[in-house]
Amino acid sequence: MHAIAWRRAAGWAAVAIPVLMWVDFLTMGISRAGYNLLTRPFSDLATTGTPNAAIFSAGFFFLPGILTVLLGVGLSFGVPGNLAWRLGAAMVMVAGVFLVFTGVFPQDPRVPMAAILHGTVSQVCFGIASAAPLVLFAGSRGRLHMPAPRRLWLGLGVASLAIEAFGVLVRPATHLPYGVFQRPFTVVLTAFFVTTGFWLLRGRQIEGLSVPD
Repeated sequence: MHAIAWRRAAGWAAVAIPVLMWVDFLTMGISRAGYNLLTRPFSDLATTGTPNAAIFSAGFFFLPGILTVLLGVGLSFGVPGNLAWRLGAAMVMVAGVFLVFTGVFPQDPRVPMAAILHGTVSQVCFGIASAAPLVLFAGSRGRLHMPAPRRLWLGLGVASLAIEAFGVLVRPATHLPYGVFQRPFTVVLTAFFVTTGFWLLRGRQIEGLSVPD
């Protein structure tokens, strides 16, 4: 598959990921009586026994996870880069795999361990996804025909890591609703996906990229 084709596929995947997730979340969240769109965890809509849980998981975990893997593959094969760039692309792929696993292991009120497994898998996904923009920022040095949005990746990476630290260290101690962590984190990742997607779709002459190893 040609590098331009990889970039185009990855670009459309990156744009589609947040669209799928937000449309699925808002549609299912609004239709579920008593669900608070601002404070309740996303995963409550995928809990075993919840109406339309399978539909939510498909649109929020499975399809976006597969598309995230495609994005990582496209970043790796569609954009020449150094070791750090390839590592960042691999982190995007792994985050996509763990997003799929988050849907594979839903919460189940009948099985206490299910919540622990689900939480662990999702937290690993969050952690890798929050660090990936920073690694891509480090790997995108050099002269590109179409410069990467490096400053934005840096800002989004710092913001996502700060929100992740808040969710892990501060939120449990303050007993704030889980959605207070998830919503801003998802907004930051949305900005990363959309920015990266449009950058990939605009790029046509990246073959001339010279990035030092």
